[in-house]
Amino acid sequence: MDLTAEDLRRAMRRGEFSFHYQPKVSFLTGRVEGAEALIRWRLPDGTLVPPGDFIPMAEASGMVADVTRHMFPRLLDDLSQVHAERGEDRLALNISANELDDPGLIHLVREAIDSNRIRGPHLEIEITEGVVVSRQEVIVRRLTELMEAGVSLAMDDYGTGFSSLETLSRLPFSVLKLDQAFVIRMLASTKTATMVRTSIAMAQLLGIRSVMEGVETEEAYRMLLHYGCTEAQGYWISPPLPLPDYLEFRRRDPVWPCSPIGMLRMAQLTHTWQYKLLMDMLFAHLEDPGTPGSIPRHLHMSPDECALGDWYHGLGQALSGDPDFDRLDRPHRRMHELCAEMFDATSRKAPRHRIRQLMTDLSEESSALYTTLQRLEMRLMFEELGAPE
Repeated sequence: MDLTAEDLRRAMRRGEFSFHYQPKVSFLTGRVEGAEALIRWRLPDGTLVPPGDFIPMAEASGMVADVTRHMFPRLLDDLSQVHAERGEDRLALNISANELDDPGLIHLVREAIDSNRIRGPHLEIEITEGVVVSRQEVIVRRLTELMEAGVSLAMDDYGTGFSSLETLSRLPFSVLKLDQAFVIRMLASTKTATMVRTSIAMAQLLGIRSVMEGVETEEAYRMLLHYGCTEAQGYWISPPLPLPDYLEFRRRDPVWPCSPIGMLRMAQLTHTWQYKLLMDMLFAHLEDPGTPGSIPRHLHMSPDECALGDWYHGLGQALSGDPDFDRLDRPHRRMHELCAEMFDATSRKAPRHRIRQLMTDLSEESSALYTTLQRLEMRLMFEELGAPE
């Protein structure tokens, strides 16, 4: 279909654009947590113009920012209807490089939040990784403005560019959205499956959510469920839906398979990573006491702020009341107390035997915590199988 910029302007004047919403499901609860807002163009005769036909043209003509600014009030109206029935749904909007260059959209978002038309946590902005790499300084400034307004920022199509890790380290993302090409390949490739697991684990260690798009089969869904992924999106769950259909979909409140197993595996990984990192730091202090050490961002001294504590007091609370889960708190807090004592001892140049005893105590608490995590995981796995105790 041959389209022009004038066709887009005419479509905006006639109100031919709308949003369709593709649900995102939590692997922990099996329920819809929100949706991605996808722009659709319906002609007067009812024909839908494929997004692949008009979005590239809008970007090439420099009109994509105009379309998004035109549609943003519609998104707010839709969100208001969604929240009238489902108060905590989070809607995600994909934006392009041109829109990040243009402060207009950022102003619209800030204005909507300041006027209480929307709460920051209810909006998620998805930015394609390749877009982010191109103009770091401008993008850092704009994304920081959004983050300060409480908006979640997602790196979309993660894994398609060449600077993923460097980009993640520099920008304030709170969501990692893996490219759908990985879903297709991971079912047939052990190497790709390992890359997916590693990416999910990295997101966990960074304290951010992981979302897999393009989930088309139950097999892919269940693999990701046990990998510890946070959310899934794809046609196996639902195609993008017009707002009335999305609202009806939410009223039905469908439930998909869910399990805390993947989450527990990520918790074990987080614990092991923190423990090993701590040991490396302490021995570095002992080898060279004159060199000041630095505690990484996710190795806080507070048991409520470290990566494991963030999980325990956040998503992990779905298991609250379980005896094994509740037993995790004591050794975890004791580990942090021992950490503080060890760093104090090394800074005071305490005798080596004192530091070694503290390390031994820490190792015992770490083993107790890890054993409890494994016991909890194994018991829940047998419960899912329906096996007798």
